[in-house]
Amino acid sequence: MNSIELKNLTVRYREGIAIENINLEIHHPSFVTIMGPNGAGKTTLLKAIMGMVPYEGEIKIMGKNPKEGKKVIGYLPQRERINTNVPVTVKDVVLMPLVSNVRGVKKEHVDKAKEVLKMVNMIGYWNRRFDALSGGQQQRILFARTLVTDPDILILDEPFSATDVKTKTSLIHLLHSFKKEKTILIVIHDINPLVECTDYVLLLKKKVLGFGMVKDVITEKNMERLYGTRVPVIKTPETCYVVGGDRHV
Repeated sequence: MNSIELKNLTVRYREGIAIENINLEIHHPSFVTIMGPNGAGKTTLLKAIMGMVPYEGEIKIMGKNPKEGKKVIGYLPQRERINTNVPVTVKDVVLMPLVSNVRGVKKEHVDKAKEVLKMVNMIGYWNRRFDALSGGQQQRILFARTLVTDPDILILDEPFSATDVKTKTSLIHLLHSFKKEKTILIVIHDINPLVECTDYVLLLKKKVLGFGMVKDVITEKNMERLYGTRVPVIKTPETCYVVGGDRHV
């Protein structure tokens, strides 16, 4: 079964084309790492899949259109804005996707929220104010909120921003544990920490420059096409690594 199918997907903004003629089939479950320079359309691609921007072409999520399909997605945007003018607590943030004004908070909601906070090692912050936390702690809370609906698909746009090495490592291990049950699309600049859990790499520069297994796609030729400069690649029998770390160019 395909978790995501894209056919001739194009998104246009006033300033021009953001992504063009994207054709892709992602099987379920799969771990897909998306790479590309600034302005390559990575965030636009994720927003299109979520039905958040107008698009041309066809998008299917678990066989459904984005409006229906996004119900099975947990989405962590690159920059999340929480209104800190109101004294929002950690539990309020994590419970947001589960609670409506009509139904209110149920015991099963609270139980699930506590479960995902334990996953990110933040259960002790249940009643703390969200705006009093560090950037890395806030990112863990937002990560927990992404998991609280138990989605089939995780879409994560640079989820390790503002996190320290310990937090980043623990979140990667958590994602690795979901590999056999969820489809994960993750935008990241430094693929090296993810090469061992990545099933497929998508190289995006408005168009798809490459899609496939790490060892087949991460080549010096492809990296130069992607970033416009030589990027050394170290190959091992099992996989390969990009030399130079973060490529934000």
